[in-house]
Amino acid sequence: MYLRPTDVREANIRRVFRVLLARTRCSRAELARSTGLSSVTAGRVVEEMIEAGLVTEAAAAAAGGVPAMGRPPRFIALASRPRFLGVEIGVRETRIAALPLAPPPEDAAMRTVATPDSVPAFLAELRRARLALGLRDSEAILVSVPGVVDQATGTVLVSPNLHWTEGQGLLKGIGALGVGTVIAVQEVQALALGHQAAEGTSEDFLLLDLAEGVGGAVVLQGRLLGGTVALAGELGHTPVMSNDRRCGCGAIGCLETLASRRGLLRSFREAHPGRRLDWDGLRHQVTRAGIEPWLDRAIDAVGAGVAGAINLLGVGRVVVTGDLPSLHPDVIGRLETSIQEHSLLGRFGRVRCVAAPRRRWLGLVVAASERLGLARPGERRALHLAI
Repeated sequence: MYLRPTDVREANIRRVFRVLLARTRCSRAELARSTGLSSVTAGRVVEEMIEAGLVTEAAAAAAGGVPAMGRPPRFIALASRPRFLGVEIGVRETRIAALPLAPPPEDAAMRTVATPDSVPAFLAELRRARLALGLRDSEAILVSVPGVVDQATGTVLVSPNLHWTEGQGLLKGIGALGVGTVIAVQEVQALALGHQAAEGTSEDFLLLDLAEGVGGAVVLQGRLLGGTVALAGELGHTPVMSNDRRCGCGAIGCLETLASRRGLLRSFREAHPGRRLDWDGLRHQVTRAGIEPWLDRAIDAVGAGVAGAINLLGVGRVVVTGDLPSLHPDVIGRLETSIQEHSLLGRFGRVRCVAAPRRRWLGLVVAASERLGLARPGERRALHLAI
């Protein structure tokens, strides 16, 4: 396949960008070694990125404030100026942030509001937050979207826990604000992109998020597994035998009704009638008593669902984020054992299951860099709603 010079240029910029995301800052020589580019090519890419305002360069401080002999080394880092308006729509809370390229964007200036119950109310909160953050101009609005999204039309097809977001009104309404290209990423896929960037890994993995809902995303051969409709990894709506709970998606027996925060609370209340019935009470009980039968059943249901995905995909590494892994130190080990027992891989190999922090902001920034491209100063691209 013939590659145009612009394709090679963008690929080289992307390689440098990915290294800086994982390492925060490094010298030109380190960039060349880490990317596999020649020192001349790496230097040319860095100069272009400095000109575009994507990175900054500064001399390293001398130890003890004593000037060093010779020319001091200079370090390259991603620019810290806010470039994007980030929006994370949650079931209970929505976070809105002014996001820079420089990691960690999780530390960015942020505003948290109770999640509205309609598109007009949501757009009003977004306008107020943008003004409060002082971000009147932005290159793009990066939106973490729950549910299933049709990437071709910008339609939220189904959102079991936030039905008001369904349809085209949400993303078109955000686009009508006129403050940048709208880049919408399914919320768990954003977590997977963030984990991959932070760890600097090309290893295959299945990311499982256990929180208000149960979602998954898959990275294979260094790339996020996706399609026109973001369904890959939707483990939360896998049916569980003998489960008669109705799910927000309309089906009966979904894994989400057992392993989401709401599902765990229901199981806890059924097992402990008369006890304190909120999430803090559940956490206190699990901290005190460990993994009781009601929680073990939920973990095993998750393990069986993940094992089915592993059998299909051949992925042996599971990264878990969200509420469930934080309940007790033994949760991850119990989940790994369950996956090992239920999967074919467990008969001859080892499943690895690890807990990880959420890095959704970082995932949104990675998506923006991939979808907008890294243009030269003054260069404009024909951009549309990017899902």
